[in-house]
Amino acid sequence: MLNQENIPIDLAVIPLMESGNNPQAKSPKDALGLWQFIPPTAREWGLINNIDNDERRNVIKSTKTAIKYLKYLHNELNDWNLALAAYNWGIGNVKKSLKKGLVRNKKINIDLLPKETRRYLLAFHHLNRLIKTNYKRQILDKFPNKNYLEIIKQKDLRNYLVANNLANISPDVLLHINGFDVNSDIEVNKSILVPTKVFKEFFSLSDTQFTYKNINTKNSVNCNKKFYKARQHDTLIKVAKKFNLKLDSIREMNPRIRFVRPGMSLQVCR
Repeated sequence: MLNQENIPIDLAVIPLMESGNNPQAKSPKDALGLWQFIPPTAREWGLINNIDNDERRNVIKSTKTAIKYLKYLHNELNDWNLALAAYNWGIGNVKKSLKKGLVRNKKINIDLLPKETRRYLLAFHHLNRLIKTNYKRQILDKFPNKNYLEIIKQKDLRNYLVANNLANISPDVLLHINGFDVNSDIEVNKSILVPTKVFKEFFSLSDTQFTYKNINTKNSVNCNKKFYKARQHDTLIKVAKKFNLKLDSIREMNPRIRFVRPGMSLQVCR
């Protein structure tokens, strides 16, 4: 989709930074989905988000919306780094900071950005640098540069799976790549993602288990307390141990937090 819209392919790492490529990821601030849209931004850009239907989880729709939003930010700021800063911090904040000298001599003074946004920009460039310097190494080169997914109409799912010998695919795989149950609420013109034969060659279709159930916190020290205020020297690992959680669980509940700072609110229970 990014190539089709003529925007930098480097932006493909944003969902990895935002949600760990988990369309069900939800932050304590109610950001949801691959691209972590908050409700006001989602509504402003045309994504339905209510109890019965939250399109922030819909991978195709949210990705198309994110592309439109990123293009808008770039058109407004005329720089992809500023657009990324606005995606993380808000375009209003970036514009105010520009008036205070955020850009001088065509260079961004990152000291005028909040710490989270500075880290966001650094993580973006670091991830892309890792990919570009390692894509020929065995760990990445074993995956061919081909399409692993394709888009079809929801009504054609059954025929597609049979025709491509994918009838035994786990429903969890389809849920993971789409963000919603593709076997319910069939719509004539609704688009969904399906694995290609290349996907089948490299990934398990029947044994793969993607679970989005609530984190089991019944063994937590204090599950009645949904959030924990971080103290000095706290880390994700220390907080996870404190509440008898697995590290993956606390990361899933706090997908946008990578570094714990004193006073930060961490979700530790659902």
